[in-house]
Amino acid sequence: MFLNILSHKSYVNKMLCFMLVSAVLDSSQPGFSADPPLDQKKRVYEQAVVAADHPLASAAGIVILKAGGNVVDAAVATSFALSVLRPASCGLGGGGFMVIWDAEQQKSVVIDYRERAPAAATPDMYAKLPGNEEQRKLASRQGPLAIAVPGTVAGLCYAVKEYGKLDLKTVMQPAILMAKRGVRINDHMRSVQSSMLERIKKGSLDSKQFPALIDEYLNQGQPWKDQDRFFSPQLKVLELIAENGRAGFYEGPVADALVAVCGKQNGGLLTHQDLIETQPIIRKPLTTTFNGYTILTMPPPSSGGIAIIESFNMIHSLENKLLNQSFAKLEYHSPQQIHLLTEVMKHAFADRAEYLGDMDFVPVPVERLTNQKYADQLASRIDAKQTKSLKEYGRYLPPQDGGTSHLSVMDAAGNAVACTETINLTFGSYVVIPEYGIVMNNEMDDFAAISGKPNAFGLIQSKANEIEPGKKPLSSMSPTIAVKDGKAVFSAGASGGPRIISSTLQVLLNMIVFGMHPEQAVESPRIHHQWMPDDLLLETELFEQVGDKMKQFGHATKKSSSLAASQAVSRQQDGLRGHSDSRKHGAAAGY
Repeated sequence: MFLNILSHKSYVNKMLCFMLVSAVLDSSQPGFSADPPLDQKKRVYEQAVVAADHPLASAAGIVILKAGGNVVDAAVATSFALSVLRPASCGLGGGGFMVIWDAEQQKSVVIDYRERAPAAATPDMYAKLPGNEEQRKLASRQGPLAIAVPGTVAGLCYAVKEYGKLDLKTVMQPAILMAKRGVRINDHMRSVQSSMLERIKKGSLDSKQFPALIDEYLNQGQPWKDQDRFFSPQLKVLELIAENGRAGFYEGPVADALVAVCGKQNGGLLTHQDLIETQPIIRKPLTTTFNGYTILTMPPPSSGGIAIIESFNMIHSLENKLLNQSFAKLEYHSPQQIHLLTEVMKHAFADRAEYLGDMDFVPVPVERLTNQKYADQLASRIDAKQTKSLKEYGRYLPPQDGGTSHLSVMDAAGNAVACTETINLTFGSYVVIPEYGIVMNNEMDDFAAISGKPNAFGLIQSKANEIEPGKKPLSSMSPTIAVKDGKAVFSAGASGGPRIISSTLQVLLNMIVFGMHPEQAVESPRIHHQWMPDDLLLETELFEQVGDKMKQFGHATKKSSSLAASQAVSRQQDGLRGHSDSRKHGAAAGY
């Protein structure tokens, strides 16, 4: 009898989801279109909010909440939808980090489903390859040898099972229906396709080597037209996962296809054993307190969490010892404020590059790096009037994560999820599994790919991030939640390589310190400095306002059209707000 009731409830949930998603896809309302609504910044919600970098992905999370799911169910539904909607950034062939705050239990948990090196990987696997140095470097970025063992499906299935309220099949209905019915091409998808076709034209992407990518994701090389719809080739694998859980991906015909394309016979390292053994790792979040908020963020193999905590701690120290006033009292985006924030970033990025790696494999001095006394030491080295030489900060360059997506979910009870996922660079390794449309990551390039040798940027990475079998590469992903009085108040994260860290930090500072709502916090122009190269990047508006003035502090400034894309949500007395970055044509949704 109990099983029958459960079965009936599951059926009702699935039917409700089907009807809600159908309404979303059929709706002419701007909030449910392929492009973001012009008035999303005006919306305040009573029950829940989801901010993802595609409007339909945000809507998918809301559908699941309305069907009786919780914030974890909504995050997982949004993630699976993003695999369909943002295949160049994230998806089934990648990995990610999820930070959860449970207000009822007053508990936070981190799910680490970052990709890991195959068992056959070795530190010198690229150095030993035939050909010239450029060819060896390319092998860690394109093709089967660049692929790490994907963790996204394992992580999402675990999250629903352990922390969700609905069954996996129900949670996946929005993504499945979007794949079946297709979605209208939007400006971001056209922009991605245009840049990829340009790579083909310039010869940096060999269309003959990656035909499945061209055929299934780039419209066979023909530019998208205004009214075109994209039908995801992932439908079959999504249905298998919905029916069989993680076994639908890591075992059976999908696993066979993955190994056939990414395994030894095709020049890669992936094996069935690698897939079967893939499990998410449950970690404790890193924490600090700042301006009355408890900050919850990612531990290693994320490097972003430590960098963000160091930054908050250094700002706190500057307030007490250098400024003798709140950071908020500095004129927003004044040369002085930008200089101090830049110096904080340079110290944080230098430590990130030197000390951090997968702490399951290498010792990482987490307690020291996140300690306020250590931040006081760093802050004492900051000159309020002048930047310093590079040797005053550190030695190594951090890795990149370009093909990435972030989502934030929050409800009125103060529960929240911050989740960032990646396939590393745009369209990852360019390898697509033909039968199932799975875009495979190129996460091996996030390691110090050629030990002891300069990387593509001419710099040497730390040995802590060397390749080892089963090890996870260092990541910039920085999903972060701010809690006050036991309830989540802010959630934020970003996509865009090392700029993820600086963008997430600035969005959080904008909300916590400068009192901005998510839309203003996200849309405000940003800066970025990752210590090496020694360039202060300023988005266009800021560059025009203060670019020349920053030179008086000794900074070498450069103009950047866009610095990462962020999604953020907040909970205030008058309701819930969310905003998805216009830099990536996203839109939040809520009710």
